[in-house]
Amino acid sequence: MAERFPITVQPAFRYLAIFLAVLAPVIMFAQLFTPSGEVGFVEGLVVYLITWWIVIFTVLPFRIQGQYETGEIVEGSEPGAPVNPRLKEKAFLTTVLTSVLWLVFFAVMELGIIDLNTLWGPEYR
Repeated sequence: MAERFPITVQPAFRYLAIFLAVLAPVIMFAQLFTPSGEVGFVEGLVVYLITWWIVIFTVLPFRIQGQYETGEIVEGSEPGAPVNPRLKEKAFLTTVLTSVLWLVFFAVMELGIIDLNTLWGPEYR
């Protein structure tokens, strides 16, 4: 089997990812101190957490190499178990992707691009 090379991330992209991952919670926390707009703190938190779990289950299968593929099967374990699941890397990627999705959601809702009253009727609010 061909050897897989690790993906290297440029430092500028890593800093951008960290910035985006920090920006979403800062905006969410700021919602506690601003007048109620379209996205409140609880609504923003719920959307962020649900999106985070959906994205983590989407990201988990990426770059998985099973024990049977490497030939290093640990006795008593499942041969399909990952050799190195890279959970920290995947948690970071999930947080960045979720932050980007949440910032898009926040912008769409706050700018009024999609009005929930037109989707569900005037009794929504």
